[in-house]
Amino acid sequence: MAIDIQKYRHRALGIDPGLAATGFAIIGTFKQGGELCAYGALKTISGQSTPQRLQKIYLGVCDLMDAWQPGVIALEDVYVLDKFPNAAVQLGEVRGVLYLAAQQRGIEVFTIRPTEVKSCLTGNGRASKEQVSQAVKRLLGRREDIKPDHASDAAALALMIVSRKGYFNW
Repeated sequence: MAIDIQKYRHRALGIDPGLAATGFAIIGTFKQGGELCAYGALKTISGQSTPQRLQKIYLGVCDLMDAWQPGVIALEDVYVLDKFPNAAVQLGEVRGVLYLAAQQRGIEVFTIRPTEVKSCLTGNGRASKEQVSQAVKRLLGRREDIKPDHASDAAALALMIVSRKGYFNW
């Protein structure tokens, strides 16, 4: 199926990074409003080596960037609990390949804190994932849930960046 990217004024890619699953969502904007064009998660196999898993994420996100040609990327800022220090290292590695893919294509990357997304979309910086998901659905006029949760989080990030850039208002 061919993608008609020309029908959108702007395209943004939201990314919720993770080694096991990196959520993604593409938002395309029109003169008024926008729509969720594509979403999902790039999943890796835990039994594979970290370099193999990073390569899968890198190649998957490169394919997304090449197909959709986003003008901007919103990447979730690092959030790691103190009791999981290895998660910080893994997130750093994932973010590194994401930054590389974007840099190779000349796409500007913005990082957004999870609390900022929650606050802007729900009015509460401590909102639950479900509250954020419902806000994203409402803003995009969707009836069905955006699954997996990583993709819903990525859609929230993409909405934030198109709003911040003035491409989409709610």
